[in-house]
Amino acid sequence: MSMAPQESILCIPGDWTDRHALLERIIRDSDGYLCLGPLLMHMETKDKFELQFEEFDTRMTSAFASAGRHWEGTDDMDRIATHASVVYLIGEGGSRASAERLMLAGEGLLKAGGLGVKVESSGVAHSPRAWRGLVAARHLFGVHDAFVLYVRGAHVYSCGMHHFGLPEAMVDEADVDDAAELLRTFTRYLLDENPTIRAGQTFATAADAPVFRIVEGVPIDYDADSLFRNPHGMWRLELIRPDVRPRKAAAWWRGMLN
Repeated sequence: MSMAPQESILCIPGDWTDRHALLERIIRDSDGYLCLGPLLMHMETKDKFELQFEEFDTRMTSAFASAGRHWEGTDDMDRIATHASVVYLIGEGGSRASAERLMLAGEGLLKAGGLGVKVESSGVAHSPRAWRGLVAARHLFGVHDAFVLYVRGAHVYSCGMHHFGLPEAMVDEADVDDAAELLRTFTRYLLDENPTIRAGQTFATAADAPVFRIVEGVPIDYDADSLFRNPHGMWRLELIRPDVRPRKAAAWWRGMLN
């Protein structure tokens, strides 16, 4: 379930009246970044990202409202409508380290006048305060929560694990009280522990919690050029009914897998 990494893309609207204003703010306020032609580079680490500057976008307010429902109606969301321009920050995906580097660059642009961060390559948006908190907790689960979201329906599934070079996960809504929370525990575990998983293993979040069999699922049918497409596959969690449950299932603090 592994292929070449995809691009990770952040969309950051800001108050920059033109590209020159953006470059000045980056030099002054971004804590170590500068622009070299089409690239944003950190002067100490030499981390580089492609930077694209765009004019005011009439679609930006609705795009953030759709992707950031958890902060809809806040002052931060209202400020998105006041943006003068938009920056797209593009980096290599496929690993936790690359995702963390992109997070730091995004924080640098917020310090330089950015109004919020939308992860174009998964579809979740964060307020400046939330993004700063995720960056501070990036070595825990902040990096996961910055890039991954859960889509609800008859089947609940994750989107965004391709940023780390890992498969997505899916479960039937009817099989669990809180499907998104189950998947969040599972996908965080995939990222944090990077376990070797084989189809047929079982998973539970606690010794007395429902047990799920891990099987290969059918990936979501995004377009071939979609930024959401995950070439690393899909794990599906299938509930094991009590009468056919295996004698033992490992709890998460013992590795989660059996």
